[in-house]
Amino acid sequence: MRSKDVFNFQEYEMADGEFVTMSTAPILLLSLRNKNKKAYEKISKVLVKGVNEKDVMEVYEFMHSAYLNANQDEEEENLMTFTEFIENANPDYMKNVNVVQEMISPSKKQDSEQPSEEQQ
Repeated sequence: MRSKDVFNFQEYEMADGEFVTMSTAPILLLSLRNKNKKAYEKISKVLVKGVNEKDVMEVYEFMHSAYLNANQDEEEENLMTFTEFIENANPDYMKNVNVVQEMISPSKKQDSEQPSEEQQ
């Protein structure tokens, strides 16, 4: 059985305080490619080429597609459309850019509860 860490889930706080899950996990992208080719292509483009600095909406398209990727097991009518996602997205654009950057190139998170070798 696979660890949930393999799926590279990211929690994202919407403007209303609700948290949604997003992911760029390759195994999920594999099934997304068959289920929702348009969403797959939006994630793939940004993962391969990075965010287009001349297109603000690309950040939100990537985030919405990553949201769809992480929530493939949900009924389609329970998922936010792109417009609903934008209406509810956090209004802090730079925070959103940072979320996308972290999903493109995740930094290694260290477990703060694990003692370092010096402390042992």
